[in-house]
Amino acid sequence: MAVPETLETAEPGAGSPLDGRLSRLPVLSWVLFDFGATIFSYVVLTRYFNEWIVIEQGQPDYVLGLMSATVAILLLVALPSFGVVADRLGRHKPLLVGFTLAAIACTALLGLVDGVLVALVVVGVAIFAFNSAEAQYHPLLASVAPPERQSRVSGVAVAVGYVGTIVALVLLGQVIAGGTNQRAFLPTAALYLAFALPCLLFVRDRRRARATEPGEGDASVVGIPARALRQLAASVRAAAKRPHGRFLLARFLYVDAIATVIGFMTVYARRTGDFASRELDLLIALSTGFAIVGALGAGVLAGRIGPKRVLLATLAMVTVALLAAGASGSSALLWVVGPAVGIALGSVSASDRVLFLRLVPPERRGEDFGLYGLVDKVSSGFGPLVLWGATIALFADVLAVTTTFGASRVAVCVLAASAFAGLLILRAVPEGAAPAATPP
Repeated sequence: MAVPETLETAEPGAGSPLDGRLSRLPVLSWVLFDFGATIFSYVVLTRYFNEWIVIEQGQPDYVLGLMSATVAILLLVALPSFGVVADRLGRHKPLLVGFTLAAIACTALLGLVDGVLVALVVVGVAIFAFNSAEAQYHPLLASVAPPERQSRVSGVAVAVGYVGTIVALVLLGQVIAGGTNQRAFLPTAALYLAFALPCLLFVRDRRRARATEPGEGDASVVGIPARALRQLAASVRAAAKRPHGRFLLARFLYVDAIATVIGFMTVYARRTGDFASRELDLLIALSTGFAIVGALGAGVLAGRIGPKRVLLATLAMVTVALLAAGASGSSALLWVVGPAVGIALGSVSASDRVLFLRLVPPERRGEDFGLYGLVDKVSSGFGPLVLWGATIALFADVLAVTTTFGASRVAVCVLAASAFAGLLILRAVPEGAAPAATPP
């Protein structure tokens, strides 16, 4: 295949190894990484591992909760520190390569291990490495696309990622029979490697000026693991003084709502009493299809009107949809709410990292994208546990004022409130300025 025409780099004077011009091959490679990563996410985080441990191995649910909590705590400490390492080096690729290969190796190992404890340790390392790699992957958008095309490239990558979910669903669904979930991990590792490899080979860091703290030189990298907690506190304090700190607070609230809805949509649909397995599969497939549309549409619109406006419109839509679903309790309305949430998931994934990229200074991208990644990890525990689980327990069990389904409707309204609170905070965040493109 011939290499297409070149594009201008995203930032002038960045020291690009391609002398100010960047081939479209790295753009394609960066997009394909999202495809492979989404396959890992679907197979390991959503579909096969949990069922393997709980259903096939007969283990209680809490062992998965303990593993997830342990990984989340480690990531809470580690991601900002890894970000500082990247900023000190002026590069993201070394960490991206190392963590991606570690995640792939552990995924393959899951297909071979024997014993629940070993499997939990291996998957914990895989999830830790996967999330650490993702934190280094996002900032590379600035290296593969000029600023006027970053929104569109981001949207395409998210859409392609959701296609990865559908591909994994179809391919693995044909070969993984009931009671054989462990067989899913080796082919998943192969697919992850195949689609991540182009990014590891063809996406090149444009070396940035190294970030240093007062009184510290590059040798301070060696001491970062020992200062992890202090670094996390310093990163949070620094972000709180800048506009992207408010953005991260808003993001915590709306990601909390959207991710929790996605995670519990099938549970809520079951509780309406009108959804069998066949209808649930169709609802998930339909929502995923609309997520692709949302990602592509948001990528185009964010480039034209700005990512902040796209996010505000998306959050307004999802707030109204969730309020309507919770207030009415209608099962038929889920055929509207599911696609709406799918659009929101795709739109948010495509546009909010572009806005964040515009808000953070280049020399702090590693550290601040570490915090960006932490928002996902913390909200993924807070939403299901507090906004969903605690709300249902309070109204259905403690106060006993309604049924489980009635409490679930209240929880959906609470999630709508969380999304709306994120919208209100986001309104105060500046649009951010895209870096100027290199003149031809």
